[in-house]
Amino acid sequence: MAALNRLYSWVALTALSVVILSALVDQLPPSTRNGKEKYVITTASISLIFGSLFTVGNIVDSLRNLIIGNAVENGVASLVMAMWVIAIAFVQNPQNGIATTIIDGNEFIVYANLYFFSWLTFLASVYTVGVTFRDNYNFGPKFSQWMLLFTASIVLLSTSISIRGDICESASNMTCERTKYAVGVGAIGLTISVIAVVASVLDMMGRMVEIGTTLLATVLYFFGVIFLTSASGPASSMGNMYFSVWGGCFVSFALLLGTLFPSATGNEEEMAEGTSGTGNRYGDQEDNI
Repeated sequence: MAALNRLYSWVALTALSVVILSALVDQLPPSTRNGKEKYVITTASISLIFGSLFTVGNIVDSLRNLIIGNAVENGVASLVMAMWVIAIAFVQNPQNGIATTIIDGNEFIVYANLYFFSWLTFLASVYTVGVTFRDNYNFGPKFSQWMLLFTASIVLLSTSISIRGDICESASNMTCERTKYAVGVGAIGLTISVIAVVASVLDMMGRMVEIGTTLLATVLYFFGVIFLTSASGPASSMGNMYFSVWGGCFVSFALLLGTLFPSATGNEEEMAEGTSGTGNRYGDQEDNI
């Protein structure tokens, strides 16, 4: 199953890279491209090349032994994600006018394909990193979810900081204050997810700490949805802030449920595998005796 998840992640990254690259070429004529737009196109091209390579590598045995399940795969997945972190900031920043723009203090989508598929490609790259590191280094099952919360938080933080000035100038004081709340939620969510990712890597995430961090993230994002997506909130219309706060709410709630009820969310399988592994070790010892 782990191998299939990894294959699916590379296939998704490849397919989405084709779509976003086509949308970029269509939206951004060569004669008018600036440095940021050229970087985004380069990133989409690289993710397409590597996505295709590792998709084939998961299928062809001779190539699988060279690049799958080792530091090469982890390094390339990390490189692609790092490039998309910068690229998504360029594409989704309303100030650049590539996929979104600000009109009368509200964020609007100007090119749906570019907007949605740049997000999907970025999320695919994040998921690929989570899956490859989780499988290759046996990290906990929540590692990918913490990576997604990290993504939602950094998007919410960067977007709210970017548009706060325009909103506070043209919108009501309530909308301005709620935008500041979005900054706080994004910053705290980012801090929590970074600590959780590092703790997962070092195997230092205790149950009480995990319950506390997931509960805090869930509460913040729950009220974020209420305050930010209401009629007087800065995320009342579809845009980066709208999707990031809803995404953070769903992921944090899933993390909380997985922490409070591990047996109902798949962790019992991991416990069974651990028990099975213990049994095998005892069996081996008996055979040796």
